[in-house]
Amino acid sequence: MKRCDARAAGSLYRHLAVLILLAITVVAAAAWSFMGGLQPATPCTGGDISSCKGTARCLSGTVTHIVDGDTLDVDGQRIRLTLVNTPETGDPGYQEAKDFTASTCPVGSRALVDEDDGQTGGSYGRIIAVVYCGATILNAALLQSGYAVILTQYCSVSEFASEPWATACG
Repeated sequence: MKRCDARAAGSLYRHLAVLILLAITVVAAAAWSFMGGLQPATPCTGGDISSCKGTARCLSGTVTHIVDGDTLDVDGQRIRLTLVNTPETGDPGYQEAKDFTASTCPVGSRALVDEDDGQTGGSYGRIIAVVYCGATILNAALLQSGYAVILTQYCSVSEFASEPWATACG
């Protein structure tokens, strides 16, 4: 009789251990889903570095490629910085602007992308946005460093035209 009871108890403990491991796995998966990876392109509110303004897409992800000074890829999505313009390939200052962007938002770093509510149609398939890398607003940093100029023709439509770094829009 005791041998049968021991087998039943062993079986019960194995089933209990499997259930506990399953519960831990479910909780861990839910936590990972909630905290990590590319965030869905959903509206965000707020105005500080940790959240987006307006109602357009707000996403965070990993910088995967630097195209030039004012364009980069975040998790494979092409992002064009709103309101700023850096020199094009072959123009003086092109490489310096691209290098500045690459050092401010290096490939592999995390970035927050706040799509411009006034330009949600994008440009050549790109999302027009402000990009935050750590505590740095890339758009502002390019302007302050002298590697970019304001694209004043978009001041009337951009939700970011009144930001302190967009003084040429004022």
